[in-house]
Amino acid sequence: METFFDKNNHPKIKIIVKGRKQKGKLTCLLDSGFDGYLCLPVNIAVGLGLELISIQEVQYADGRTNQELVFLITVNLDGKDQEVPATLTSSAEPLAGTSLFAEKIITFNFPKKEILVK
Repeated sequence: METFFDKNNHPKIKIIVKGRKQKGKLTCLLDSGFDGYLCLPVNIAVGLGLELISIQEVQYADGRTNQELVFLITVNLDGKDQEVPATLTSSAEPLAGTSLFAEKIITFNFPKKEILVK
């Protein structure tokens, strides 16, 4: 996993993902306020050929709730493939949430622009 801060000081991570149609590398915003696994733009989910597995109710930070489609995606972390759920976003940027890193320790050092995942 490659981690870095972008020009706007946003923490990013590059991960390898795979759907039924193709495999690719995604650059995702590390979103500590998102407790899911991945949230992907529609065009990325369609291109990968993700499989719809359910519909779930989600609650946003502002208290709103919504029904969201949930898809299955394979993520490679530390050389190991793991199937995780992903939801969709109308945003252009994929989000990596805290559930994806539940077994990890992530340290953000903003002054030094370093992200440590172990």
